[in-house]
Amino acid sequence: MSKLRAGLIGVGSMGVKVLSELDHNDLFELAALSDSNREQAEECGRRYGVPAYDDNRSLIVQEKLDVLFMTLPTFQCDECIQLAAKRGIHIFKQAPLARTLPEAMEWVKLMSRAGLKFYVGAARRFAPGYLHAHQKLQQGRIGEVYLVRAESFLNFEGDFNWRGDPLLAGGGVLLEQAYHMIDQIVWDMGLPVQLYSLNTNRCSIRVLPPYRTEDTVVLTMKFSHGTMGSVLAGWMTGPACERLVLHGTAGTIEVNANRLRIFDQAGQLVEDDKYHVNETWMISQQLRHFADSLLDEEVKPISTAQEHLANIAVIDSAYLSARTQLPETLKVYGSLFEIK
Repeated sequence: MSKLRAGLIGVGSMGVKVLSELDHNDLFELAALSDSNREQAEECGRRYGVPAYDDNRSLIVQEKLDVLFMTLPTFQCDECIQLAAKRGIHIFKQAPLARTLPEAMEWVKLMSRAGLKFYVGAARRFAPGYLHAHQKLQQGRIGEVYLVRAESFLNFEGDFNWRGDPLLAGGGVLLEQAYHMIDQIVWDMGLPVQLYSLNTNRCSIRVLPPYRTEDTVVLTMKFSHGTMGSVLAGWMTGPACERLVLHGTAGTIEVNANRLRIFDQAGQLVEDDKYHVNETWMISQQLRHFADSLLDEEVKPISTAQEHLANIAVIDSAYLSARTQLPETLKVYGSLFEIK
């Protein structure tokens, strides 16, 4: 069986992780890579024995690719997606899908009309904790869910330069870090009908230069079936914490990527499952599934860009609420699920 020829754009922290997993995946052949930092690109090129570019367009045009992996800031992606669609290249883009819902829908329509696959890198969808929690919910393990709580905190030590610009970044901690928890909530509970978001960048005065996107968010949601939800996220102080808690009429599930705990209605622990995977393992699982779905039409796609439109719709409405300081209904443009 022939391998899928892959190119990768963006050799930052996530790009390096994806490169490593591509190198270990027997379904892909890494053909070339690119990064605006020429020295960094050449170093990675030597490590993996492939051509290195500092012009993303040149990689797409000059290399004969089946798949393009995009692990670069979202504001740099539009031209690459346009070129890939013209040249018949499938795309795997690291989350978030886009900065806004109109931008996301434009890209999804473009790839769909070209008859190409467009996936979003959301490795937590392959984490055993979240997978098993979703199965428990489908089985009615904790009865009817009436409250969902998600938390995601860390002390981000990366480069805030472009992340501090609302025009370039599109948003801060809500769009980037809280994205994965919103993805889990939408997967488990569906789309909310109303949202109220409070955002602040109060902690950012400690960063030089100060940035103008939010570093802390408190988001509340209401669903059509009466369930309520909240997302709390921040990236200015540790310790690192990520968890999703689902309260049901017959018990509670508390979960993260590596642990699933179930409590009965009285609060007694009745199940405690521990797993031992890391982000690298989850990325490898998603890449293998991505390859399988391209090579075998019988494999059902997971984490397509069209699925992720729902996440961007939630985030768009949350940002609107933060601006108006009022609860907002979910804003959608046309149908999220019938794009042709």
